[in-house]
Amino acid sequence: MVLEQLEDLTSLHSVYRASPAVFSLLHEDGTARRIIEAILDLSSPDSTQILIRKFARLRYDRAVTGVDNFIDRYIKNTTEYTQLRRDVPVSALCDVLAASSTIRYLAHAGMHEMNDRCMALEMYRMENPEVRYIRGAHRTPALRNVEYFPVPKPPRERYQQEDAGPPSAVEEQVAIRAIWQLFLIWELRSGVINRQWMWPASEVSKLQNLPLDEIWKDSLFNSIIEQTRTMAECSCLFPALSSSVERYRSAKSLACSAQWRLSCNCGPPSASQIKCIGAIDSTPGYEFVLAVLSPWFTSPCRYVEFCSFRRFGFAIWDHTRMEALGLLYPAHGGPPTSQSPRSEADQYVRWESILGVKDLEDIERKRRHYWPGRDYIHLEWPH
Repeated sequence: MVLEQLEDLTSLHSVYRASPAVFSLLHEDGTARRIIEAILDLSSPDSTQILIRKFARLRYDRAVTGVDNFIDRYIKNTTEYTQLRRDVPVSALCDVLAASSTIRYLAHAGMHEMNDRCMALEMYRMENPEVRYIRGAHRTPALRNVEYFPVPKPPRERYQQEDAGPPSAVEEQVAIRAIWQLFLIWELRSGVINRQWMWPASEVSKLQNLPLDEIWKDSLFNSIIEQTRTMAECSCLFPALSSSVERYRSAKSLACSAQWRLSCNCGPPSASQIKCIGAIDSTPGYEFVLAVLSPWFTSPCRYVEFCSFRRFGFAIWDHTRMEALGLLYPAHGGPPTSQSPRSEADQYVRWESILGVKDLEDIERKRRHYWPGRDYIHLEWPH
């Protein structure tokens, strides 16, 4: 069937809304479920497919009795979500199509917003990349008798970061998965507030006071949760609103008012691109901050927390984009480019130039507190 070869669920949603014949076809018994499963297999990584099936089930499931029950059935459990259930109503599948269009719109709006912030950065590098910070890597005992001193500020010069172009297939799938993770929780909270489930007051209060991180902590690495935090802070998901139910409603209304059309004209990745992605769990920017920039004693950004970089999308971007920004070396030992850091100290200066005054003051406060800082101090953990 031609519909089963569509690029993604967003395309199916567009056809469904435009064609009365397709509308009728999808309401035939079992047809919509079969078509959606075929498109999912072609257009989405396994982890996103599981989230979509969970969302579909949550739209009609009336058996969720509380927060712990939800976490057991929808967060920890993945074995029941290898296929859409045969009893899934067509209305829930139509909700999945609308949510897919909404999420793809929001993912691209958020990614372009973060990329624009990256391109607007005034980034600096060292004039002399051979200058070292503090001490050589093998002279840490010398710090033992040295009194505290602020981070040195060697001469630096402006450099121009490069734009890596439209979001890659990997970046798009990472952003889409992150918003599905967010929508699943928002769907639960919306259902509870709208009394879809008749929960006792104690369970309602428990859900309202439970952060997103706590709900997902038993199922996801911190790096994956950080991707959800990143997308949740995009303006298209209305972070200024205090209620997640209001944010959910506003985000869906925004996408609907735009008729799910992307202003960037980014086409969906082909099925071959999706199949080549494999795992989408790599977070090179996040891992560099937590494994090198924050803990390493010679770093001028020591003790920095990743939230200082979140608004620039560094948990979403792939290695190619981070390399174009001049923040990471080429992957797999590839040849350096004109944007590549020219030394370890030069790389540190580039990251430091992104930080604001409050971030730098916080780093100095922590350096003074932990001085001389010979031991690794982990403020966050990637796993």
